[in-house]
Amino acid sequence: MLLAELSVLVADCQATGATPAHGSLLELAWAVARPGAPVEVRSHTIALPAGQHVPPIVSRVTGITDADMTGAIGDAEAWAGLRAEAAALARALALGDGLVPTVIHFAHFEQRFLRDVHQRAGEGAFPLEIVCAHDIARRLMPELPRRNLRALAGYYGHGLHLFRRSRGHAEATAFVWRHLVGDLATRGITTWAELATWLEDRSPVSRQRRAFPLPRARRLELPDAPGVYRFLRSNGDILYVGKAASLKKRVSSHYTQATSVARANDRSLEMLTQAREVRVTPTASALEAALLETDEIKLHDPPYNVQLREHGRAAWFSSIELDDAAPSPDDHFRWGPLPSRRAVLPLGAVRDLHAGAQATPELRARALGIANPRWAPEPEMFAAGWAAFVEQQLAPARSRSAWGTVRKASRTLLRQMSDVGLEEGEPDDSGERPWTVDRVRRHLERAVAASALLLRRARWLCLLADGAVCFREAGADKRRLLVHAAGQSVLSRDVEEGEAIRAPEEPRRWRERQCCFDAARYDRVRVLATELKRVVAEGGEVAVLLDPRRTLEGERLGKLLRWV
Repeated sequence: MLLAELSVLVADCQATGATPAHGSLLELAWAVARPGAPVEVRSHTIALPAGQHVPPIVSRVTGITDADMTGAIGDAEAWAGLRAEAAALARALALGDGLVPTVIHFAHFEQRFLRDVHQRAGEGAFPLEIVCAHDIARRLMPELPRRNLRALAGYYGHGLHLFRRSRGHAEATAFVWRHLVGDLATRGITTWAELATWLEDRSPVSRQRRAFPLPRARRLELPDAPGVYRFLRSNGDILYVGKAASLKKRVSSHYTQATSVARANDRSLEMLTQAREVRVTPTASALEAALLETDEIKLHDPPYNVQLREHGRAAWFSSIELDDAAPSPDDHFRWGPLPSRRAVLPLGAVRDLHAGAQATPELRARALGIANPRWAPEPEMFAAGWAAFVEQQLAPARSRSAWGTVRKASRTLLRQMSDVGLEEGEPDDSGERPWTVDRVRRHLERAVAASALLLRRARWLCLLADGAVCFREAGADKRRLLVHAAGQSVLSRDVEEGEAIRAPEEPRRWRERQCCFDAARYDRVRVLATELKRVVAEGGEVAVLLDPRRTLEGERLGKLLRWV
């Protein structure tokens, strides 16, 4: 039977380790890929041995948590279901006792677990004849930058979620197999027997220079102007949205880095393997390109953008006590907008600890900016780190109250750390690194400084949410005017020489400004503030008109921009 007419079994599994000796099956999915027919996948989570949990690193990669294990079945039961599907396919293909043709993407990984569960729970000989789709693609397309399942599926025009789930992987494997069959036919490989013989040839595959689906001529014809670019799959899916001061140079830089072994990274190579087209929108300035980028990312949610995606995010407002937050402001939740619910909890926790509160696991975690109390250091280690923090930061900032002391220390820390790239939100700490006294102290310092930064930034963003910005980027001929209302752009145009710029006549009250913020508007106004800081740093001109009586420019504006 020709490969183009052959029905095959496809399978995928996820596990907590690389081999059965170092991990357990976590998920198993399978389906029959029939020519011209939709793929119906069966998928099961697999119960872990008693006392085991999904490791944090596996959860981050797969998206599977302990909560998803409710209703999980035993690996023997799942294997029995796969064997029943294989037996039905063997009858349909009239194979008798022959092995069932099976396609798995990284077969070297899956085979270990499937053979292990068969040895423990199966009967008779192992029923599957497995070929590795990755091996086929490696030999067919040695010039392709990446041939993992997500890259290969996207190369052929199929989107695969960034989380590694067996159901999606089985569907993608069936999709890739159908395209590989066509590519194999061009090599004269048209039957399963011919494929097996071809794969038995273990001659080294000659290394090829990386070749990308997007033609080089397409990149070179892009304008040398600021704007936003989007990489697209062949099916029209947007993979990535980026901003550029020069569209031609920025897009070309992706490929320059990807062809350098030292500078390329797997995520970028995976994305460029799938990119068949680039679509651009020129803008009047690099600043406006940055604002358009954040809007486009919210609109399309591209899988290869890490920053500025929504994913259920909100703008948050902290309570007066800095111990809780809500997605809308009121008389109690008055400090904001903030990028996350936990953004300024460290300040409140440090104040409570300094006032004598018991260092519970929850309070220790909050003070360190850690989401899960299980990852907090042991009480003795925390106490030693806390003592060092008090001696170095709180003792010199002694005030009449615990809150006064913490506020004074936070300002000092913020001045000291403002140039080291403090990021928003709590640090990503999975509990996998050992705690030391110095690490506890540094976490406390960073969490307090980051919280203070976000509170200062919140006030600045509220000012920018309603106002006019007049700027000239370094080297530009004309000034540009941007007017924002409720955190959204309502006007952008050139400013003529000698033209007087007026601020909004009736700026809204502070609470009304706060209420306008959601995740999208928070990001947009924050990007605006960051871009204004860049314009000033590069030698451009900026004036911010907040109302008819207040204009910020020069040194005064520079001091505010420092806290962006």
